[in-house]
Amino acid sequence: MNKRLLAVTIGGLLLSPFYSSAYTVNVNSSIPITTEVVPQLSTANATLGSILSTNQQIGGAISSGNDKIAAMIQQSTENMQQYATYAQQVQNLEQARRSYTVPDSICSESASGQASQVARQSAAKQSSLASGGGVRNGAIKKALSSKPDVPEKGLFATAEIHRNYCTKEDADAWGDLCSGESALPGGDKEVRSLLAGAGPEDKAPELTFNQEQTDAAMMYLKNSVRHSPGRALKKGEVKTDSGRQYIGMMTEHDAIQSAAEQPQLAMVAASQPNEATKDVLAEALQTPSSKAWFDENASAEAKRTGMMSLREFESFEVNRRYANTDYQADLQAMDGDNLLRESIRIQSLQTALLLGIKQQLQENAIISGQQLSLEGVQYYEPRLAQKLQQASAGATRQ
Repeated sequence: MNKRLLAVTIGGLLLSPFYSSAYTVNVNSSIPITTEVVPQLSTANATLGSILSTNQQIGGAISSGNDKIAAMIQQSTENMQQYATYAQQVQNLEQARRSYTVPDSICSESASGQASQVARQSAAKQSSLASGGGVRNGAIKKALSSKPDVPEKGLFATAEIHRNYCTKEDADAWGDLCSGESALPGGDKEVRSLLAGAGPEDKAPELTFNQEQTDAAMMYLKNSVRHSPGRALKKGEVKTDSGRQYIGMMTEHDAIQSAAEQPQLAMVAASQPNEATKDVLAEALQTPSSKAWFDENASAEAKRTGMMSLREFESFEVNRRYANTDYQADLQAMDGDNLLRESIRIQSLQTALLLGIKQQLQENAIISGQQLSLEGVQYYEPRLAQKLQQASAGATRQ
């Protein structure tokens, strides 16, 4: 106890000088701070720096992405504008192609432009045929161009000419009166000589006649409508009053006969090879579809001469479209203005054909009027003669 007290007393004596005066203390370092806190703070700063860098990169990426999206939108807009411009150019070019492109079948269209010339040349041949022009057979030419002294002579001439047109039945029945069965049987007495050309019974119709078919058709015309009601007058008979009356009656008869033979004469003329078709046919046949129809359907004479008759020309214009499968390829190749033009051409062709029908109706009306006139004469002539006798008798009694 005494020893502890002594130690405390000595300690108090030793400490007393320090409490009696103050000294300034400067702390420059701390081991816990240096070893524990500072490393943690450095790690945190590095992490925060990394986060900041990442955020900056993300922001930069977002900004760059927005720029790319904006650029893509702009590029897409420009592409759409360029495509629209290109599409419009293509459409304009296509419209121009449709409007100005010449179709492959254009060569065949020139045929329509020659229709009037072909019709005029055909009509011009009628008067020549009526007097025997264009006929090669001498006996037929004479029968057409002159009148017999007496009707009986004309009948002998008709029988002689028929020797060259005997059918098998005629040859079997008449023997030596026929030169055997003809290559054109019935050519001078059967209407098919006018409609389809004389020839064997199984022959395909031909609308352009060769020379032999023309001769046969004209002889059929002579036999069917050109009859002689009386003989030709002699010079002395012409000077008498009765002779002059006879001539007047024959003139009236000739007028009626001219109308009667006109439809047949027009058909024969329209069946002759026509020079006006030569150039236009050669041009039209450059079109494959037209040539295909021609090769399959044209008459032998058209193929031989390169010319068609008016009848075959009209048939060519109609059937190379309607009755020709190759023409469908021409239509498929047409569009726009070309297709419209083709439609107009077809309508014009129909109009031309209708005009031809109208002209034929007019001719038929003329013939019908003449028939009505003849019936009127037959009806009134005996009645007027009876009344004339009664009137003459009454005048005599007065």
